[in-house]
Amino acid sequence: MDRVYGKGINKRIRFFITVGVVAVAAIALIVIAISFFSVNRSVANSIIVYSNDNGKVVRIGNLETTVSDPTASDFKSDNDNDRVFYTVSSAYSDGLYDLYYVERNRSELTSPKIIDYGIEKDYIFASGKIYYLKNNPQAGAKDAFCCDFSSSTIESISSNVESIYPIEKSNTIYFIKLHGSERVLYKYSVDVPIEVSRNITDIYLFNKSETPHIFYEKESKIYNGMTELYRAEAEGAPELVCDNAYQVMYDEYSPDGNLYYFTSSTQNISWSYVIADAYEETDKTITRPKRDSFLSVLGISVEYNEALREYQDKLVRDEIRAALNESVEKGEFSAPIYTAYAYNSEGNHKIAENINPDYIFSVSPFGTPKIIFESSEVIKSSTDMGTLVDIAQRSSMSEVIEYARSIVDSSIKKTGICIAGCGEMGAFDHPLEGYDKEKTLFSFSKDGNRVFALVRDSAGDRLRLYSCMLGSDFKPSEKININNGISSYYFIDNSVIYLKSDVGKNTGDVYKFSDEENVKLSNAVNALMLENGNNIIVLKDYDNSTNKITADYYIVNDSNEELISENILVDSFVTDGLNKAAYITSSEIGSDLYIFSQGKNSYIVSNASDIILLN
Repeated sequence: MDRVYGKGINKRIRFFITVGVVAVAAIALIVIAISFFSVNRSVANSIIVYSNDNGKVVRIGNLETTVSDPTASDFKSDNDNDRVFYTVSSAYSDGLYDLYYVERNRSELTSPKIIDYGIEKDYIFASGKIYYLKNNPQAGAKDAFCCDFSSSTIESISSNVESIYPIEKSNTIYFIKLHGSERVLYKYSVDVPIEVSRNITDIYLFNKSETPHIFYEKESKIYNGMTELYRAEAEGAPELVCDNAYQVMYDEYSPDGNLYYFTSSTQNISWSYVIADAYEETDKTITRPKRDSFLSVLGISVEYNEALREYQDKLVRDEIRAALNESVEKGEFSAPIYTAYAYNSEGNHKIAENINPDYIFSVSPFGTPKIIFESSEVIKSSTDMGTLVDIAQRSSMSEVIEYARSIVDSSIKKTGICIAGCGEMGAFDHPLEGYDKEKTLFSFSKDGNRVFALVRDSAGDRLRLYSCMLGSDFKPSEKININNGISSYYFIDNSVIYLKSDVGKNTGDVYKFSDEENVKLSNAVNALMLENGNNIIVLKDYDNSTNKITADYYIVNDSNEELISENILVDSFVTDGLNKAAYITSSEIGSDLYIFSQGKNSYIVSNASDIILLN
């Protein structure tokens, strides 16, 4: 019985062992499956392009296809429909390109498909459509086309087109059409193109906005050398912003924020403002004397000779005025009066007068419009019209013009750095003292209520960071010294993240200045980057023992530091700025491509290079 019982126990043990092995295997499979699907979820919406020995590989989620043409470039993605577009050097036309795409088709990626041949290199994707220009050899011009994937059609928009500007979230496009040498702006929605404006000088598209729009300029009908500035959306008529714009700061414009521009007065600070002309009014009444009016018993009177000499002097002065005024009209010299404005959703705001657009140090992109600039004033000269007459009589008119130009130029005196703004209490300006303009970089906080100043040290290798708050009338408070030895920095909202390191050292500490306080976030950092104002990326432990520099990749949030990956190739690191990154790690046995997304690090493939992160 004992043996029988023993056999029974052994059977049960073997049964439970078998069940246990199966269970462990099942659990392992489940863990692998969970891990597999977890990894795939983290990269399911990722679209990247990388290179390997076979060419360029397009990867959408977990699916891949290879583009073997070595000239493939200019990759763009339609993230909503899992498509990737690219161009290759045209097989049919030198200097032109063929446009292709690949897309996800259920559980596979399609092989490359042609959209069109012989297009210009720059194409645009917007609202699910591809817009491009195609050379028309017969007409010697370019024609505009639209590829609509929803209807699988290619539509001709217009001929003789210079550039296209599709408005996102709509079926509206603007484009520039050439009428001879004249640039004409058209709007096209569903029917025929409608002419919007002629004599276009500049046009800019801003699709990353709550309301996508364009700004464009056309030659002013009233002010010579100036432009009319307009804003236009998909619907409605264009809005006139300014009718005498001299310069517009598009590079400093953040959509839905402040657009800064300058106007020029019809009156310039010219020679007549600087050089006194006491004869201007009286010369208007002087005419050539008549001999008969000055006859006497003794012949021509002394008074006639004096009147003739006075008239001849007047002619010289008139000639000088005419020559100087002609020089002013040609723009050869003068100091125009510029006024700074800002345009936003609330309209136009006059900020300051007598500003030279070449000496703007910083502008506030959002909030109440503010500007930091170098102020100046015009000092009247002791030189007068009599001096110019003397030069004209002993030399030439060109010498008079050159001398007057030098007097005007030297009369403009720079008075220092100022800050000006326009808010509910009106326009104010104040001096911003204690800074060397040649060594200082200024920046506003996002809300515009704080000014940061980075002052380069004497060696030019590091920066010292200062800050001040602005009052209701924009008057700056006393500046505070935040830190020195700064080698790199990023502004986020009303704070600044910076790397502090000593000269000669390749590592330093990362700090965050916020709410009047410095907080140390990380140490022994080689490089600092920022994603979307949230994730602070730091690279540590640089290794440059080979020709490829490697480092360890960390993410820092407040005081929490997380290691993401070791030994990444620094040159391979790319980020979309929205909490997603791709990079290649290096080891003795090879290299591996990873994507970090949604807080997860996912292995993609080995032996990759040249990453392009599209989504």
